[in-house]
Amino acid sequence: MFALAAAALIGVLHVHHAPSHDSEAPFSDVVQAAYAAGLDFLVLTEHVLEDADGALPGAWRAGVYRGPGGRELLVMTGGEFGTLDGHLLGYQLPRALPTRGLDGAQAVAAIHELGGFAVVPHPFHYGGWHAWDAPFDGLEVHNHAVALRDSVGPLLPLRLLRLGFSRDAAMRARLDRPAPELARWDDLRRSGRRVVAFSGADVHQNVSLAGWQIDPYGEVFRAVRTLCPDGPLAEARIWRLLREGRCTIRYSIFDARETEAEAVELDTGRVELQLDGGRRVLEIRQFAD
Repeated sequence: MFALAAAALIGVLHVHHAPSHDSEAPFSDVVQAAYAAGLDFLVLTEHVLEDADGALPGAWRAGVYRGPGGRELLVMTGGEFGTLDGHLLGYQLPRALPTRGLDGAQAVAAIHELGGFAVVPHPFHYGGWHAWDAPFDGLEVHNHAVALRDSVGPLLPLRLLRLGFSRDAAMRARLDRPAPELARWDDLRRSGRRVVAFSGADVHQNVSLAGWQIDPYGEVFRAVRTLCPDGPLAEARIWRLLREGRCTIRYSIFDARETEAEAVELDTGRVELQLDGGRRVLEIRQFAD
């Protein structure tokens, strides 16, 4: 009933590698993991210096790559910018823009002036977001780095033990439904804002513990993905689908439990396919209006 459309285009957004100051991972690792995870597209979002003005870091990586069997992978680029009100992702940008001294609303306006769209990442973590009246276009309701960070706590020894037995089980254990982010998205919608929900991998492949790589690209790329309607794998089309909210967030790590999912429609119009009484979610479907 809720089957994943085999023809859907599958992608991952908010990916970092060596051009970012906090990652040393080579681009080859990103691409090979994307091939292995069956991705059709991914979006690089390297950290952008506040005085940058020119090409986006990593922009030279954009394009179509061919993997095993000739499968195509479309790599697109955006950027993660610092503002006085928190971090901001700029998508579909022709170049970087300086954000030093800009508040959230000013940074959003600057992104719009370049024809791009602005998405607030990890709104309650890593400094959070403080300009809720700014006219941003999207909100990350899932951020994988946040899920990883929240798993570090009193239960860490148990989670490390689980990791040793089954990496997939360890991943599933830390992917609870992102209730605070979804609640904020609903509040924005109820206020009349058309804000699109996004999933961000926010993966740097830079976290290891006791010799284990905690955030390898491959595992993150398979866990939570963005599903867009099937069609030509063209950059302009993918950007349009993302901007219009026509893509779905899929917690693919729970695909095997699809028959257990319960469809829940909220008063704001979106639909969730929930698991475990709402503790976890298989899919978050965007608005139809």
